[in-house]
Amino acid sequence: MRHSPHRSLAARASALAVLPALAVLLVSLVAAPPAVADSMGFDARPSPGSPNAELGFFKIDAQPGAALQRMVVITNRTTQTKVIDLAACDGAAAVYGGVAYSDNAKKPSAVGSWIKLSSVQVDVPPNTSVQVPFEISVPADATSGTHVGGISMWEPAASKTTGAGGTGNNKATTKITMVTRMVLTVLITTPGPAVPQLTISGVKAEARPDGMYLIVAIASDGTAPAAGNGQISLPGDGFKQDFVLGDMIPQSSSGYPIKWKTNPAQGSYPGVVQIVYAQGAKVARWSGTIAVGTAQTKQLKNRLVVPAGSGGISWPIYAGIIGGVVLLIFILAVWLAVRLGMRRQRLRTS
Repeated sequence: MRHSPHRSLAARASALAVLPALAVLLVSLVAAPPAVADSMGFDARPSPGSPNAELGFFKIDAQPGAALQRMVVITNRTTQTKVIDLAACDGAAAVYGGVAYSDNAKKPSAVGSWIKLSSVQVDVPPNTSVQVPFEISVPADATSGTHVGGISMWEPAASKTTGAGGTGNNKATTKITMVTRMVLTVLITTPGPAVPQLTISGVKAEARPDGMYLIVAIASDGTAPAAGNGQISLPGDGFKQDFVLGDMIPQSSSGYPIKWKTNPAQGSYPGVVQIVYAQGAKVARWSGTIAVGTAQTKQLKNRLVVPAGSGGISWPIYAGIIGGVVLLIFILAVWLAVRLGMRRQRLRTS
């Protein structure tokens, strides 16, 4: 559905809570640099006069059961009319902390479902701003604390689809659509204690193309975002690695990946993980055993990619290269010998 502009605005936004992404955005609860939006030709912000509009995103205090009206302003900074699609989306924990917003095509089931947009597509004339009203309906049974959703905006005409087709009897085709979007954060806080709480439930080994990783299962079980500094160690293996966890939103979880080694031996590895958070006031700890079995080593063998310049070449490939070089030298030597013999023969007969 499209609508025409509600009214034109001369003012331009100076702070944005928007970030581009390829289907999924990984962001902190802060505004993005204006240059990001400028590269897309349009930007978005809360309407002037909205509570906390100066932050560049929607920061709302609300009671459970409340219904609130807000407006997002979309500004076209180009000389061509832009058609912009909009969708509400859920906020979830990103891999390293921060927020990952759900895909445009996925129907929101968490905070995104609280947001009802008046329009899902708008025409924005050149150098003009359009206001899009929306409603936030906070469930009556909403828990206390911080809740994160967002409003996603993108230009369908700017989406790019790439594909590769098969030949002969192989008709399989793979297509990937690249969508660059903006997400305006909608952060809703309901009354009650704001308590960060992290839990580490375990660590597993996982094979990836560049080696074996340790995946730390972290859950944010509290009512406020939690961030901290962590460390994982495998004393028997001599491995120790520090890591940083960005703000994890409440009631979310993540598998934090940490690269371990290229080719670990099968076995059980005792490990310890701890994360210091809440400005040093709290510590989440885990200790246990990390198993590396046949399944992991088999996956690692199938997925392992030798980085360029590492010098790691398997023996069959190495033998093939050497054999090819030797054969080439032999053919060249025979060719030179024949040419030299023919030249000598001509000299004798001349």
